[in-house]
Amino acid sequence: MSRNILFLKSVEKKLKKADVLSPSIEAEEMVRHFGQLDRVQLFTDQKEISGPAKLSIAWALQKRRHGVPLAYLLGQASFLGRSFQVTPDVLIPRPETERLIEEVLCVLKAHYRSRTPEILDLGTGSGCVAASLTLEWPACRMTALDASEKALAVARKNFKILGLRQKIQTVKCALFGAFRNKSALWDIIVSNPPYVPARGWSKLSREVRREPRLALDGGLDGLDLIDAILDEAPKYLKRDGWLLLEIGKGQSKKILKKWAGRKEYASLVFAKDLNGIERILIARLDRKGTWTN
Repeated sequence: MSRNILFLKSVEKKLKKADVLSPSIEAEEMVRHFGQLDRVQLFTDQKEISGPAKLSIAWALQKRRHGVPLAYLLGQASFLGRSFQVTPDVLIPRPETERLIEEVLCVLKAHYRSRTPEILDLGTGSGCVAASLTLEWPACRMTALDASEKALAVARKNFKILGLRQKIQTVKCALFGAFRNKSALWDIIVSNPPYVPARGWSKLSREVRREPRLALDGGLDGLDLIDAILDEAPKYLKRDGWLLLEIGKGQSKKILKKWAGRKEYASLVFAKDLNGIERILIARLDRKGTWTN
């Protein structure tokens, strides 16, 4: 067996002892990242893993054993096939949020082919949603908003790497705070808000608890920010505007119970993720634009 493979197996073995969910996958990602190897170089010994790389891997293994997410150790995470820089100041992009992008694109294709939509990414974090939508729908005008300056710094870096720094406006504020004296600004508001119930925080994996709680904790039942967005978004949406939110398991019924039949929205529907969970809330503003202050 080649030296690289032997070393890879030793890393995998240590990750197994650390109760990592996918030790073989993480071992390869770790070795390739710090060793600066492609798969061919790794598995054919075309390039040997250097001493400094092995030291970096040993450091990463130690951190991983203490529950630090792999994405933070690598400084990057994949989202819709693109690499985004991440730090402990931002939420790690997840496959569930890719469904959010898919549903926004469905709305864009159905209603905005001949228009230039104004879109707000509320709580942008790493910027993966704002960047992905801008790349997939270049005609849009995107605003990325976050309450954390550290998160915005990460987002701006990702926008720059992807050549989008001049295409996406960034705003620091909580919720719609910077726009209180304005209205009817956006055609679409999209958000992956905090929706983890506070009472379930201790049940989350240690890796998830390492991510910023501000981006995850949605209050007692997980709906504090979702309700706040549903309540305020109509003021900032243009007539016939759309609000799309990622939500948690079991929250769709609670949202419907509270919001169905209210005048702000003409419709509230939900799209399921690959596990059959109603994951994406799709709300359309009342065509009459009946929001009142």
